[in-house]
Amino acid sequence: MGSRSSADGPIAFLAPEPTGPWRPALNHRLHIFMLTAEPALLKARRLASAIAAAWPAEPSPEVTVASHASLDLPLVEHADAVLVDLGHQLPPGETILGLLTLGEMGLPAVLLGDDTEFRRMYPDHGLLHVDRGIDPHALAGILLGVTHRQDEVMDLLHESGRSRHEVQRLDRQLDRLQHELQGASRLQTQSLPEPIQPIEGGSVATLWKPAGEVSGDLANVVELEGGCTALLVADSIGHGVPAAMLSMNLQRTLTEAREEGDPSVLHSPARMLRRLNESLVRTAGDETRFATALYAVFDPRTGRLLVGAAGHPAPILVRSGGTLERLPAQGPLLGLFSGECYSESGWTLQPSDRVVFYTDGIEQASACVRSCIGSSADAVEDLVRTAATAGSPVSFMDQIHTALDLENGRRTGEDVDDLTMVCLSVDATPTPIRRAA
Repeated sequence: MGSRSSADGPIAFLAPEPTGPWRPALNHRLHIFMLTAEPALLKARRLASAIAAAWPAEPSPEVTVASHASLDLPLVEHADAVLVDLGHQLPPGETILGLLTLGEMGLPAVLLGDDTEFRRMYPDHGLLHVDRGIDPHALAGILLGVTHRQDEVMDLLHESGRSRHEVQRLDRQLDRLQHELQGASRLQTQSLPEPIQPIEGGSVATLWKPAGEVSGDLANVVELEGGCTALLVADSIGHGVPAAMLSMNLQRTLTEAREEGDPSVLHSPARMLRRLNESLVRTAGDETRFATALYAVFDPRTGRLLVGAAGHPAPILVRSGGTLERLPAQGPLLGLFSGECYSESGWTLQPSDRVVFYTDGIEQASACVRSCIGSSADAVEDLVRTAATAGSPVSFMDQIHTALDLENGRRTGEDVDDLTMVCLSVDATPTPIRRAA
């Protein structure tokens, strides 16, 4: 119950209990209640007479004109429809709320005039709107229609209510999913290497840009015994949560191998890839889920780099003199068949050499920004060649970041994929290897 003051004392607005849909009684004279501003009462009464005279059925309705402040119990008890004149000013807030409440119960209401301000304040009001200059015959037909088609109106109102409830439920679910995705994204980010991570005999620079909140790309740097460093770069099929779950499986398998500390696995790309493959096959069940990967081990004592590949783009070796070559590393995809065998190949790195590992999202992004270059692989090589002129590892990755225009967000179309690049840079001057105490 709400109350307000008038010249005659307080007027109470009493809404009846919604025991059922609002329906006009059959075979009775309809009562149209017209609300308007005080200065427009006379003009509104003339319009009311015109509506009654133009009524397209018998008997013609009783049209009562009252000020905006007169939404009270008699209206609730007797009205079959409400016509709200917006020509001069909006009704008081409590009158509008009363109309909306009655509308939920099924009492039809029609707004007459410019409803811009009304829609701004009550964007989801759901009330019928007509122009102020509408012909009285047309307005009478509309009012007759809304009063005699209340079954359909109520069905629509109920359906609209169910739809709003469903939308609100979906919004809550989306908010919860978004919160969970943001949490998963933070966990993924925490598991990444530092953007620039010093290692024995060099450093590792990492660029990681997911297409969404989470990524199917994986990059990891693991310190091994004897001053060696292992690098894992992987790309799970697909995008979003399924791909991220697959990359987490690879991360967990690598973590387990590291905790076991078996050098025969950690120092061997072929054996590590085989272990990763068996883990994916075992957990996939009946689903087809696969990933590509590169696993590399760098020994700063000898400059030796061992690389094993599983369906992944071949790494790029940038010599200190600026020449580029592909390291021919090949092998079957991870996660398709149990018992797959993987090979490993070795190269000797010189001071100031760089080796660039990347996922295929880099190829797509490079092709977009270097469309004049032949293939996507050629576009990546051109990208790396240009960035290699930078002196430090930090500058190298900054050049890549700028060239792909990552500051302005991800593009759409063909360049919607996770981006990962890892660059192993060898120190210009060999440094002594730290020994465990």
